[in-house]
Amino acid sequence: MQNTPTKELTAADLDLILWHLTDSALPTGSFAHSAGMEMYLQRDLVTNADTYSIWLNGYIRELSYNEALLARFACEIAQADMSSAQRQEQIALLDRMGAAALMPKQVRDSMRSMGRRMSKIAATVLPEVAIIDVYASGIDEDLFHGSPAIVFGLALGSVGVDVETCVRAFLMQQATSMTQNAIRGIPLGQDAGQRVLVDAYPAIQQTAALTLAHTEADLGATAPGLELNQMMHEGLHARMFMS
Repeated sequence: MQNTPTKELTAADLDLILWHLTDSALPTGSFAHSAGMEMYLQRDLVTNADTYSIWLNGYIRELSYNEALLARFACEIAQADMSSAQRQEQIALLDRMGAAALMPKQVRDSMRSMGRRMSKIAATVLPEVAIIDVYASGIDEDLFHGSPAIVFGLALGSVGVDVETCVRAFLMQQATSMTQNAIRGIPLGQDAGQRVLVDAYPAIQQTAALTLAHTEADLGATAPGLELNQMMHEGLHARMFMS
C-alpha cells in the first residue's frame, strides 16, 4: 500500500481536507479536555479574557515542544522518501517518544482517546493512505499509544501540505478548541473569546517558527506550571473537564 492518495488531488481538494481536519467541530473529544486550565480556574489565576489570554499564549508556546513538534515530525515522515516498513518504524519511535514526554496521567489518557478518534476520522477522510490505516489499527491493537498530533501530521503530510502550514494549522486548531472550552469554563463571552484568538495570532506565528527550528532533543520540554496543574487536576472533586 502506498502513502499518498491514488486520486490526483486538486488545490481545492487540499483546502477541503485542511479545513475538515482543523474544524473546531471535529468530533475528537477535545471539548472534554482543558489541558489543566480548570485548575487555574479553581485557583482564581484565570478568571477573565485578559488572564485567559496570558494562559493561552503560554499554552501555545508549550505546544512547540510537544504536540506541535509531533505534528511537524509526523508530517516530515509522511513526506520522506522511504519504504513502508521504514515509515512505520519511524512513526512507532515518534509515538513512543511522544507518550514518554507526557507525565500527567490524565493527559496521557486524553491523548490516547483523542488519538484513536482522530485516526478513525483521518482514515475516513483519506482511506487510501496506508500509514494512517496502520496507525489507527495499531492504536486499537495497543501497538501504539496514540496521538492526535501524529495523526494530524500524517494526514496533512500525506496529501502534500507543507510542514509550516501543517504546524500553523495545528496550533490554530488547538487555540480554537481551548478557547471554546474557556468560553464554557470561565465563562467568557463569545466576542471576548474571538478577541483572545485574534490576539493569539502573533504567538501562533512565533511558535510555528520556533517549532520548525527544533530538533528531536527539544521534544518533551514543558512549562513547569502547566504540567504541575495538569497533575493536580486529577485530584479535583468537582470539575467540568477531564484534563
